[in-house]
Amino acid sequence: MDHRPTRTTPFHRTRVPLRALILALVVAFVPVAALAASSGQGTSQGNQAKDSKGMTVTLSPSSRTVDQGQSVTFTVAATSTGGFAGPVTFAVAGLPAGATASQSPSLVNLTSGSTAQVTLTVATATTTPATKTDFTIKASSGTTMSNTAPGQLQVLEVKRNFGVSGSVVGLLAPGVSRGVDLQINNTNNKSIAVTNLSVQISQVVRTPAAVAANLPCTAADYHIAQYTGSYPLTVEPGTSSLSRLNVPPGKWPQLKMLDTAQLQDGCKGATLKLTYSGTGQAN
Repeated sequence: MDHRPTRTTPFHRTRVPLRALILALVVAFVPVAALAASSGQGTSQGNQAKDSKGMTVTLSPSSRTVDQGQSVTFTVAATSTGGFAGPVTFAVAGLPAGATASQSPSLVNLTSGSTAQVTLTVATATTTPATKTDFTIKASSGTTMSNTAPGQLQVLEVKRNFGVSGSVVGLLAPGVSRGVDLQINNTNNKSIAVTNLSVQISQVVRTPAAVAANLPCTAADYHIAQYTGSYPLTVEPGTSSLSRLNVPPGKWPQLKMLDTAQLQDGCKGATLKLTYSGTGQAN
């Protein structure tokens, strides 16, 4: 008796449901895994939002250029994040030497989700180095700190010309000193702070008679004491002088003819040509 038909029929009937069951399980597990991944991502974002409670700071514009001795302004915006609320102050670091910073207003109160702006004024001095400097500003409220916003300040050297001249008050004679009342001509439309003045003898012009007689007279027969007054001298636009600036005559440069044992007849009637120089800074 042949038993093969009886064995074949049950075997094929049991394999088909087994494959269907495996596929059904795979389909069922995929959505569950995706749901778990999605749930974990949402939790991470929630923690991140909770941890970001505080404030952010931006600076506009990020870079400014200013002349030495002048001021420039920036706009600082502080924004509440994560529901932060409270009083906020600002601090600037990294400014060049001689430069100072101030904010108006100096303090702002942030409410949840709000933004407040302050004006940052950076004032430079006439001695501030002419260079490009990176600085930073950040906000704080108790132990809560903002990000550090970068900024850049470029300070330009101010070059302005002014003239210096002078005249000796009175005649010279051996052993006699005369003051030189220096005149300062400021052709700029702003005041200048003069920080140095000097006088030199550039030439001694003898009379024709002294030249004919071959009588010598040189700069070695004279001595110059330089200006001893205080600096800086603030000179407004226009022409001024040491006397107009109320500098005592004893502080002026002094020109003296030396009283030597050698014959100085060649210096009688001689004319001295003087050169003047000065430096300063624009205000």
